[in-house]
Amino acid sequence: MNITYLIYGLIPIISAMIGWITNYIAVKMIFRPRIPINILGFQIPGLIPGRQLELAENLGSLVEKELVSHKDIQAILESEEVRHEIRNMIENQVDKFMADKLGSLPMVSMFLQGDLAQQIKQMLVDQLDEVIPEFVETSITQIEKQLDFKEIVKQKVENFDHEKLEEIVFRIADKELKTIEILGAILGFFIGSVQVAILIVFR
Repeated sequence: MNITYLIYGLIPIISAMIGWITNYIAVKMIFRPRIPINILGFQIPGLIPGRQLELAENLGSLVEKELVSHKDIQAILESEEVRHEIRNMIENQVDKFMADKLGSLPMVSMFLQGDLAQQIKQMLVDQLDEVIPEFVETSITQIEKQLDFKEIVKQKVENFDHEKLEEIVFRIADKELKTIEILGAILGFFIGSVQVAILIVFR
């Protein structure tokens, strides 16, 4: 009788251990084995190492369609804040040019005084400011031609070191992955308890 109760007590514990071990292995198999192993003629790679190319392709498409696009960059470059910053930069550069270059010429510096200097400065700044939209448009065109978000992300993910990727994922999701393992133990214990209950009912 005592042995029977001992067995009944061990069943939930063993089931919990099996549940925990199963989920622990499942979590580890996200990244391992990094090199496919052969078991009974079947090639078994880790989930990420085995589908890294597909993951790279899908992530590239996701980033381009849902996260970052050329329109986002265009909106930033065409915003009032950026235009204001560019104008400030132009004014600073004109001031520097007039002080350092033109101011060093005695004949020119005689005329660049007071209101005249400010008028010339304002003319230069206004003229350059009119070019800003064209400059932004040209920049956006070049960005669209040369910056392929999908391809950049795809190549980055394809070349990402498996060990480094595993380290990053486990650093970010360590608690969640541990929870999965614990849930495996809890579920295993529950199933073992149900089995014991069935054995007792149908003794």
